[in-house]
Amino acid sequence: MENGRRENWLIFLVILTVQCHTIGAWMFNGRPEGGKVGAPYVPKGVQLPDQQFYEFQKVNHFDGSDFRYWKQRYFVNNVTFRAGGPIFIMLGGESEANPAWLVDGAWQQYARDHGAFLVLLEHRYYGESHPVPDLSTPNLQYLSSKQALADIAQFVTYFKKLYIYQYLQNSSVILFGGSYAGSLAAWARSRYPYLIDGAVASSAPMVAMMEFQDYYVGVGEALDNYNTDCSTEIRNATTRMYDWWGQPDKRVLMQKIFRLCDKIDHNALLDLSVFFNNLASNFAGVVQYNNDNREFLGKQGTDLTIKTVCDIMTDESRGDNIQRYADVNSLILDTFGKECLNLRYNKLANSLNHTEWGSVSAKGSRQWLYQTCSEFGWIQSSWSPKQPFSQWFLFPFNYTTDQCISVFPPFIFGGSEVIDNSEQTNRFYGGLSLPISKAVFVNGMMDPWKNAGLTWPGPYSDVIEIILIEGTAHCADMYPPSSKDPPQLAAARSKISKTIGSWLANN
Repeated sequence: MENGRRENWLIFLVILTVQCHTIGAWMFNGRPEGGKVGAPYVPKGVQLPDQQFYEFQKVNHFDGSDFRYWKQRYFVNNVTFRAGGPIFIMLGGESEANPAWLVDGAWQQYARDHGAFLVLLEHRYYGESHPVPDLSTPNLQYLSSKQALADIAQFVTYFKKLYIYQYLQNSSVILFGGSYAGSLAAWARSRYPYLIDGAVASSAPMVAMMEFQDYYVGVGEALDNYNTDCSTEIRNATTRMYDWWGQPDKRVLMQKIFRLCDKIDHNALLDLSVFFNNLASNFAGVVQYNNDNREFLGKQGTDLTIKTVCDIMTDESRGDNIQRYADVNSLILDTFGKECLNLRYNKLANSLNHTEWGSVSAKGSRQWLYQTCSEFGWIQSSWSPKQPFSQWFLFPFNYTTDQCISVFPPFIFGGSEVIDNSEQTNRFYGGLSLPISKAVFVNGMMDPWKNAGLTWPGPYSDVIEIILIEGTAHCADMYPPSSKDPPQLAAARSKISKTIGSWLANN
């Protein structure tokens, strides 16, 4: 972060996220994915594939008079391909595509099982291939899931006609994605069934909603499953900290033990929201990726688990529960190499107003806030009394909608507008009742994002698969198998591969 400071992880939305699967700057920012970007781990003797570009992707698919194009980045690996095999396309989400997926991940076994050709396609706006010169508000109008789906459809048509890949013209196309990218995979199968023959949607939020109260409820439940005293200590600490905010001597102490970048301004109510939301996100980030296997992506903090933070919160030898809460915060800061914790709302808003591609906000924060405001909502608030991270009013939904208004003028994205946009998204895709077949929806039962996902088959029990994995979190099924994996995770991967095989046999 700028000046060695850690901006808040979890402000706008969440998973997937996005992507859990390919990418991510762990400025968590409420995005579904998360995970700090870094150099991917590459086994000795393994070479990552070179980037390639589809040079004629349309900037605006929905205006026939607009003939602007951009170069969309992708990567391929045909090592597992056998004649007549399918094309597996992993979709990029809300950060840069990581070619480490072309040499690792659970889908490698699926590719060996079915002789698949592997492709990784980067999402517009989030990686190294850009459809617009900067992220100014007028240029963000082409950032939408609908445009991204049209990108997928056009790319599939192009890729199957490539001269050097003529042997793929009759191949089935199976999409993979995690978190937001998982949503895209399912939506692409639903909207373009004549191009997409199946989709594996991991930890995919499928129903848009302005306020996602159940996110932090899910985080608290996951902590309770390990130790009910953990959530109790968090709740008691946050209650006391709110009282401390009104006491000058205690504010000085909180500034010190929480390693705040600036002095607490007692009258700055939005700073109060930043403070409590940042501290809650410390636990949310750990829960969302608990015991995953993301090391191969170059992620930081993969050794942080629910056990790690809850053991700190229940260790009375460390001092009172506020000190323990501060110890968790220090652990997070140190893990990610940050000096101090931001609590200034104005600094947060100003950082999101940087529109150049090389800025910190261009790593995904500004773009994801825009999609939060214009399409999805998924605002993770403190409103529910069932969550332990603060009183209901400390980071409510309008904490994020205020950002929508201040970061994207002259667009008006207040609370009612975000509600309208979320409802329109559900009308367009179908929410939890989307018309779809040949899709697998996978969710970890510890993942807070499952509360926005498709976890029951409804009327589609004969045409889709629902896989719920006890003891796992966000996108766990996508990562490389490990000796530490619980048997139910291995069973889920086996079921995914068998389901893909049934689709291919019937095509």
